[in-house]
Parts: sequence; structure tokens; C-alpha cells
Amino acid sequence: MSHAHDHNCAHGHEHSHDHGGHHGHDHASRTAPAAHAGCGAHGHAHGGQQRRAITAAFFITAGFMLVEAAGGLLTGSMALLSDSMHMLTDAAALGMSFFASRLAALKPDSARTYGYRRAEVVAALGNAMLLWILSGYMLREVYERFQSPVPVLAGPMLAIAAAGFLANLACAWILHSHSGDNINIRGAFLHILSDLAGSAAAMAAGLVIHFTGWYLADTIVSLLIIALILFSSTRLLMEAFHILMEGAPRGLSLKALERDLRAIDGVSDVHELHAWSLSSGFNALSAHLVVKDPARQQAALKTATCGVAAAFGIKHSVFQVESEPVENSSCDVCLP
Repeated sequence: MSHAHDHNCAHGHEHSHDHGGHHGHDHASRTAPAAHAGCGAHGHAHGGQQRRAITAAFFITAGFMLVEAAGGLLTGSMALLSDSMHMLTDAAALGMSFFASRLAALKPDSARTYGYRRAEVVAALGNAMLLWILSGYMLREVYERFQSPVPVLAGPMLAIAAAGFLANLACAWILHSHSGDNINIRGAFLHILSDLAGSAAAMAAGLVIHFTGWYLADTIVSLLIIALILFSSTRLLMEAFHILMEGAPRGLSLKALERDLRAIDGVSDVHELHAWSLSSGFNALSAHLVVKDPARQQAALKTATCGVAAAFGIKHSVFQVESEPVENSSCDVCLP
């Protein structure tokens, strides 16, 4: 049995088992080129910029969430109250993004060998469930408003909704430059874009009430915002559930991945292929590779590890190499 750890692939972890009967251990570590140190420093600086962007957007969003909630209570506007709850989803998404970026920096320990990345998924699940509870409460209020419309102060409502729209616009501008290279920030950015629509709808309701006095416009808009919240929170709930169930990463084609692995020189078969996510954007993979020629095994491991990292964004991979195909080659073959 041989184990190889190659540090030239930053995210790859090569792990081979040779079933040909040879036993021994070969650990090889290589000194990274000096250029890699500069890349690491740049990565830490870029991560710091991302956290600062998330922090700024979080405080803007959380601050205006409180303003809209207070404004909704003072003006009697359900649309503002609903939009403040929608901004709560944005603040939660930004908070989770910041929380995840901090937890990702914590080193794994003997109790949590993968670190604390799954905390982001647990927080997302809790956030989605909380939003469903809040939406149920708001729907009850909306039903009562349909039965007995309540006067709304259109002027203050319109001013607060417009301020909320500008706040969301500022957050979108802050996050846009980082949304292309970080999946958590991209998710928060999409939350902000959806809240822009909610703020615009609240402004439209304020204009309708101001010019026509039709108070039901506020209630109808609040229903639309609640529907938007339920839609986004349901997607968040399903994504968290999918990750916790060890589902294959979304957007990852296992067929294409297997095809690339089979195309590696010396690989005659691939089986026991599994892919999952530890958290959003951190994907892992394990597979058994059949490499009959022992001289090609290390090269095949190197190619497989670096290949799946570069082509499929796999950040942690474990490959087991077999000289001959082993039927049911998971742990059950070890049982008496």
C-alpha cells in the first residue's frame, strides 16, 4: 500500500491504495516555489477585501431593515414591514457569508477533521425556517388587512421605501466587484437584487396610495414581497438540505468528471465515484481508479488530483488506486 501527498496541487489530496500486495509508505513533500508565497499573500489580502465588502453591506442592510420596520409600524404600511423582513433575509445572507469566511480560516482539529465549514449550511437551514415562520405571521396580518383595510401614511412610506431602495443599490454596488469569484458573496448579491425589487414595489404602492388613496395597494404589494421571500427561502432551504444529504454539487456533471478520469493515461476503469459539498463552493470527491501498470500509478494520481481541481473546482479529492478491479471495493470487503 502506498500513500502519496503532493503539495503542488493546493487543494488536492492524493490517497492511493495499491491492492497488488506491496506494502510500504512513501511520503513526498516539495517546497513550493517562491512565487506561491506571493499568491498566498494576495489571497489573504483579497479575502480581507471581501470580508470588508460583506461587513459594509451588512451594516447598511441591517440598519435600513430597522428603519423600514420602524417606518412600517409608524405609517401602518404592511409593504414596508414585509420589505424589512425581506431585508432581514439579506442581512442573514451577508452575516452567513461573513461567518463562513471566518470559519473557513479555522484549522481542522481531531474532533472536526474537515473544519467548521458546515456551520454555514446549518445557519442557512435555520435562517430559511425562521423566514417561513415570519412569513406565516405576516400572511395572517395581510389577511386581516384585506378584511379591514388600514389607512397608510403615503408620504413617509414613500420616503422610507425610496431610502431603502438607495441602500440596496449601495449594497449591490459594494458587492458587485466581488460577486464573480466567491459563491457566498454571489448569493448575497442576488439577495440584494431581489430586495431592490421589493423596495421598488413598496415605492409603487406608496405612489398609488398618495395619488388614489387606495390602501389595498399596500396590502397587495406586501403579498408580492412575502411571495418573493418564500421563494428565496425555499431555494435556500432546498440547497441546505441537498448539502446536508451529501448530494452531488449543483452544476457538477459526474458523467463528464468520470469521462475525464477514464481518459487519464494508464487508467482502465473508474468506480465508487462520489462527489459532495462540505459547504457552498467547497466540493469534495472520492473515487477508485484501476491502474494496472504500477509504474503509472503515481502519475495517474497526480493528473487526477490536479485535473479535477482545475476543471471541476474540486477542493478536496481522495483517490484509491487498484492494480485490478475489485468488486464491491468499499469497506464491506474487509468484513469477515
